[in-house]
Amino acid sequence: MKILLVDDNSESLSALEILLQSHEYDLTSATNGVEALEKALKDTFNVIISDTLMPQMDGFELCWAVKTH
Repeated sequence: MKILLVDDNSESLSALEILLQSHEYDLTSATNGVEALEKALKDTFNVIISDTLMPQMDGFELCWAVKTH
């Protein structure tokens, strides 16, 4: 399963990566919504796990943008 993780907090992002890597998921990480959208448009993911409060593009805007594309 391919998962896109999005969080501007490096500690939270690392914790999610460690937790999910132990289950052998295929992970891609992004540190903001803009970066995540770029990655989501270039690849296909089964799941996107995103923080909601981020600079540049929040998690809600990211979800809307992914859905419309």
